[in-house]
Amino acid sequence: MTKNAKVERLSTEKIGKLLWEMASQTTFSLLVYAIYSITDTYFLSVGINSLAAAGASIISPVLIALGAVATTVGAGGASVVSRALGEQNEIKASRTVANTYLIFWTAAISITILGAIFIEPIVYLLGATETIAPYAVVYGRIIFLGAITSTGFSTIIRADGNIRYSTAIWVIPVTANLVLSWLFVMVLRIGVAGAALATVAGQAISAGMAVYFFFFRKNRSYQIKAAYFKPDWHLIGEVLLIGFPSLAKNLSASLLVIVTNNLLKLVGGDAGLAVYAIVSRLYSSLNMPQTGIVQGMQPLVGFNFGQKKFARVQETIRLSLGASVVYGLLVLGLCLLFPAALISLLSQESLIISEGQTALRLLALSYPLTGVALITAASFQSIGRAKEALLLTLGGILLVKLPVLLLAAHFFSLNGIWASEAASELVLCLISLLMLKNFQSKSTSHWQYEQAR
Repeated sequence: MTKNAKVERLSTEKIGKLLWEMASQTTFSLLVYAIYSITDTYFLSVGINSLAAAGASIISPVLIALGAVATTVGAGGASVVSRALGEQNEIKASRTVANTYLIFWTAAISITILGAIFIEPIVYLLGATETIAPYAVVYGRIIFLGAITSTGFSTIIRADGNIRYSTAIWVIPVTANLVLSWLFVMVLRIGVAGAALATVAGQAISAGMAVYFFFFRKNRSYQIKAAYFKPDWHLIGEVLLIGFPSLAKNLSASLLVIVTNNLLKLVGGDAGLAVYAIVSRLYSSLNMPQTGIVQGMQPLVGFNFGQKKFARVQETIRLSLGASVVYGLLVLGLCLLFPAALISLLSQESLIISEGQTALRLLALSYPLTGVALITAASFQSIGRAKEALLLTLGGILLVKLPVLLLAAHFFSLNGIWASEAASELVLCLISLLMLKNFQSKSTSHWQYEQAR
């Protein structure tokens, strides 16, 4: 299949088939990462202790912040690239990729320098206790030093229609990461430094695969010349504007984790933080398929919107929402019925298993709801409507999730912290459906007008 045929099929084949193909492959990639994530936590908690797992968990806002940079330029770049390819403007697509790299490299180097210098005060700000801080410092310093490798731009690769390569760029690095983590932590006994080194090594493989895809492979859509790396401020502005909801979402999510860690430090101490390290990793891993659905539908929405095929855009959103809700109900049932068995996959400590069951059950109540806001925000982002996406992402966390978390912790203590996720997702779900209904009504009228002309 030629490169044009791979892209054009996004506007010709059945939406259900395309969505299944793209979402299943991205979900497979994310599930591989989820398996690694669970196993990595198991290596830390069993190979060292639950405090080591908590130390790595304390650094999770740093990983979210790095992901925020990568997702910002990746989502923004993918939106511009999808529409440029839909308009058959390959030069704009190539310039976008080059400028996306410029933005990311500049941000990553800055993060590396600041993070490595201020690592100790950072871990206490993130909520570490005196016993957890030493693990967090070692782990965090290595993660900061490897920031330049922290993305492979899989979203832009999917925008080109190369689903298999976007899958490989997840599966191969994560597999290497998993093997190295086992080797460094369980065999060589390097400790949390080994887990961090394995993470950076996996990221480096992903970054190298991305460089090959964009600059060296044959029959590529992106003929990137050296001149394209000259800053194009209009393109940079467009990428950042569209990607800003992702930046806002991830940075505010990072803030939410920091607040959660500090609340747990006050309410639950080391035990509360250790439970959160285990259960939150399990919770996010089980949520990966919903993220896969979101990532699979984005190029379909962006490309068909670029070709003014609004009915296909609406069908993609409708099918994505249905798949997300059905999956959420299945996982909710699993967590309600077998919480102890799931937690024991990550920890063998009786205290973690006993106290973690309530936490997992309450967190799991959000599963059928969480995909609605994600899909709605991603849909607006894919068609270049950054304002609506920003309202759902930044507004959703700062105006809904954070206040609900603080109120729930104040009135219901530890159980309130666990239940706050589901309560806030219910509010965001209702807001998202109202926004989506309004948008679809307007786009349907526009589509009918275009057909009548």
